[in-house]
Amino acid sequence: MPVVYGLFKPSLALELGLSALEEKGFSGERLAVVVLAPRRPGRQNLLDSMDRSDGTSLMDGMAIAASIGMLMGVIYGSLAYVGPVAMGLAGALAGGGIGLLLDLAVKKKRPEGGGTPSGEVIVAVRCRSEEEALEAEKIMLESQAAALGRGPCL
Repeated sequence: MPVVYGLFKPSLALELGLSALEEKGFSGERLAVVVLAPRRPGRQNLLDSMDRSDGTSLMDGMAIAASIGMLMGVIYGSLAYVGPVAMGLAGALAGGGIGLLLDLAVKKKRPEGGGTPSGEVIVAVRCRSEEEALEAEKIMLESQAAALGRGPCL
């Protein structure tokens, strides 16, 4: 007895698909629906660690701007009285500060969570034969399933 699993976003298409499955005789203990709770993204880390990076930290812009500032300080520092090393350090600090300000300005413009997360729904249909499994897969595909799979008996 194969079991067909489908992954859905909550929508009207899912409701219509469940109605179609019930009309074809998949009801009661042969049909299981599991609503997964939405997960909210955690707090953003301002600095990345060696083991974990979310790609949205403030370090990237700071490092790029500090490198450019340091390079300009070293290049044009030979013309200054203090020399290229001191100007390179000053350029790195100034570039890092400018990069931090730019990153904070871009972060404010970006939406925080992109709206409320909607979660997902898993539908499991226990079938008696291969033909029923194909029929259940067809109905799930027509109902905009994000993913389909088959597994052992529940």
